[in-house]
Amino acid sequence: MFYREVGQYKTSYAADMAIFPILQDRIALAIILLIAFVLIPLLGSDFLLNSVLIPFLIFSLAAIGLNLLTGYAGLLSLGTGAFMGVGAYACLKLATSFPQVNIVIWILASGFFSAAVGALFGLPSLRIKGFYLAVATLAAQFFLEWCFTRIPWLYNNSVSGAIEVPLRTLMGIAITGPTATSLTRYLVILSIVVVLTWIAANLVHGRIGRMWMSVRDMDLAAERHVGLSDDA
Repeated sequence: MFYREVGQYKTSYAADMAIFPILQDRIALAIILLIAFVLIPLLGSDFLLNSVLIPFLIFSLAAIGLNLLTGYAGLLSLGTGAFMGVGAYACLKLATSFPQVNIVIWILASGFFSAAVGALFGLPSLRIKGFYLAVATLAAQFFLEWCFTRIPWLYNNSVSGAIEVPLRTLMGIAITGPTATSLTRYLVILSIVVVLTWIAANLVHGRIGRMWMSVRDMDLAAERHVGLSDDA
């Protein structure tokens, strides 16, 4: 780090829990967003957008979700890719089954499908942790990956097994399908990543984030605290 906060100058709880309390952090974030939303679209080639930045953004979103689970809650997971796949296939099926509905609605709804499948595998694993939880999520990874390649209904019975994303528009602009430009898809994915990152950061700095960290640091004490709160 080129700078470090010295002393304690917070005068309110909101200021103490701010996501970016240091001015230099806010300036750096503004510069990064300016480069991502303005400079890269002006100078980036189709190859850079398709082969580098779009996969980078997708994997960054996966890393954020894994960081919430492993970094803040302290739970090991080896099935993150499978649960991401559930959301992707759910969005594909919803978009092709209900073409009259806006694609943004299905992008948001697909996250709930992924959460539901995660809960389905998570409920039997409530009383296990550590290595055993990792094995359970690894089982989910193998099972869901098998479903993605062995159930033709998931990829609309395509003979080749390849996923064909239908044409969908947003305010008259194609954001999916063969006519969607790489720049449009990059900006849509970047916007989704920025919004979800902001939501994740707020969760971490709030009550839910403190609960996650208490589970990570001492799960038995966190369980006891929840029990006392329910009794009260």
